[in-house]
Amino acid sequence: MKVFKIEKILIPIDFSETAYIAIEHAAYIAEKFKAELVLLHVVERHWEQFNIIQPEMMVPNPSEMTQVIEKKLEQVASDIFKKYGVKSTAITSDGSIFSEVISVADEHNVDLIIMGTHGTKGFVQFFIGSNTYKVVTQSFCPVLSVQKHAEKVGFQNIVLPIDDSLHSRQKVNHAITIAKAFGSTIHIVGLHESGGDKKFELKIEQIEEYVQKSGLKSTRKIFKDSNQAKISQEYAKAINADLIIIMTDQDENITGRLLGSFAQQIVNHSPIPVISVPPELGIIDYPSLAGGYHGA
Repeated sequence: MKVFKIEKILIPIDFSETAYIAIEHAAYIAEKFKAELVLLHVVERHWEQFNIIQPEMMVPNPSEMTQVIEKKLEQVASDIFKKYGVKSTAITSDGSIFSEVISVADEHNVDLIIMGTHGTKGFVQFFIGSNTYKVVTQSFCPVLSVQKHAEKVGFQNIVLPIDDSLHSRQKVNHAITIAKAFGSTIHIVGLHESGGDKKFELKIEQIEEYVQKSGLKSTRKIFKDSNQAKISQEYAKAINADLIIIMTDQDENITGRLLGSFAQQIVNHSPIPVISVPPELGIIDYPSLAGGYHGA
């Protein structure tokens, strides 16, 4: 079982309002974990024709634009250090946003990627949101997606949806690592379409026992509903949650990996931050969370 640690965090930055909110989350998390930040801006030249680039960055030629970007990144790094005492490395690159993010994350051995997402309404929002979607589906490490209104930093209440999928419990230790750093309560949400499944109920009970043995506060609740994404988001809102942690539940297809419908709905539409955890290949489930339960 791979231990989840946060020593280096990557933040793709497009200098939008949402990006600066993501920076605040990243800096606060980095402060808690004594981690370093990697600030990345990717220049996609075709963005210019859609006028997506910030007005103050509209300069005549690419070399001047690069200088402007580098200066802005250096200022962001300086501001983060002054406020949080966190060190940052600034990187500027050209190419596809999602491919550059994955490449830089791999090159710098990143433990967590934090991205602002604008949802999927309208062309610009879809364009930017689709990059977050691509990163989530291709990343080898967890991705924290942050909506533009998620200004509150820190995680006091974490929602942990658990279903019958093969890799569902792999995210439990991710939740524990984060909860220990922030003193969070973990709210275990059992999602089962039929309900009344004793084996599933035992699974949820044992996960809660495992969380509590880690010295953390927790609650558990089981819902019977086919719309698991809606239930998870409604419950998160009801308890004033600050974070939802999900598995990406990636499926192979001829063009690569697809995000499961549950994860896709949560990532695209959750008003609170979401951490998407990629499944560990070859591991169906952790063999024992509470010293007795084996299998999915």
